[in-house]
Amino acid sequence: MKSRPLLILGTAFAAVVVIVAAVVSFLQTRSSDETLLRVAIAPYQDMAMLTVYKKLGLEEKYGTRLDLLTLQWEEIQSSLASAGRTADVGFGSLIEFLTKYQNVNTDNSDPLIYVFPTYVFKGGGFITFNKEVPNLDEAPGLTADQVKKFFSFRIGAPKDSMWDMMIYSIARRSGVPINKSKLLDATESDGFLAAQGGGLDIAAAGLTQRNEALVKGGRVVLTMERLGFADLTGIISRQSTLNRRRRDIENLIRMWFDSVNYVYSDIDQNSATPITYLDKTSSTRYTVASYKQALEAEYLPRSLADANRDLIAPSGRFSIQRISPDVLAFLVENRIVKTPPPTPQPIEIRP
Repeated sequence: MKSRPLLILGTAFAAVVVIVAAVVSFLQTRSSDETLLRVAIAPYQDMAMLTVYKKLGLEEKYGTRLDLLTLQWEEIQSSLASAGRTADVGFGSLIEFLTKYQNVNTDNSDPLIYVFPTYVFKGGGFITFNKEVPNLDEAPGLTADQVKKFFSFRIGAPKDSMWDMMIYSIARRSGVPINKSKLLDATESDGFLAAQGGGLDIAAAGLTQRNEALVKGGRVVLTMERLGFADLTGIISRQSTLNRRRRDIENLIRMWFDSVNYVYSDIDQNSATPITYLDKTSSTRYTVASYKQALEAEYLPRSLADANRDLIAPSGRFSIQRISPDVLAFLVENRIVKTPPPTPQPIEIRP
């Protein structure tokens, strides 16, 4: 009579052991998964450089394991902001981050933050076919008189774009009111044709239009590099993620610069891994030559020291401390945002 309760108890105990074992196994698996830092990248020539991290043994070097997730560029920021949080961190545009800050940060207790700038798109500029237009790239400084003369010509740029912000930045820095400019809304392609035909004097241009203008007898009269105004792509995450995974995020940033330095050290040979990744994920097919050409529009610092000097220091070529206030002022003045979001403060990382 006593054996049956013991059997039931034994069976129940065995069941509990199985359940506990399953729970422990699940928690161990989950813990193991959480040791991975999930990094969202887009299939572009720049971010593809990070794919060499395994080849370089950077996980072992820094003690941080990565899980690279390929998303479309426009999906990265929304993914980081979503409740599901597909990724822990990702790459994002400074201008887009500031523009969308209020929309994505409805939960002020755990905002999306711009952690650290990693590289710069600097391929934009303005071209002309009019010989009377002054070349601001060759001017020793952007004086009010030079800017007023430049603004006296008809300028085409896409509304609310980086090029529009460049003109605003020139006005803000020189003290010349923006309403003194003859600024018209025009896409890069339409503006180029209008400048060629005489409908515009100056037109916004990407690297392709800049090169084409030179071939067809035009001139480049202002570049992002000369102005020191550009869009900074950087690492973005939730504040809570940074607080919880700061060491791993700092290591990711170190791994990024190590990867960039490796690719650039012999781009003909070392671009093989990024190009293989892009062949699998991107609609654009790259050769080594086209890969190098695509990178011409960008500046990628090869070390933390380079980034601190050029992207973070107030005197840097593309200082986030100088560019952010121009962008924020533009967004407020053009009523794109009601109140300016906080200026990003990159975390301090020792080289």
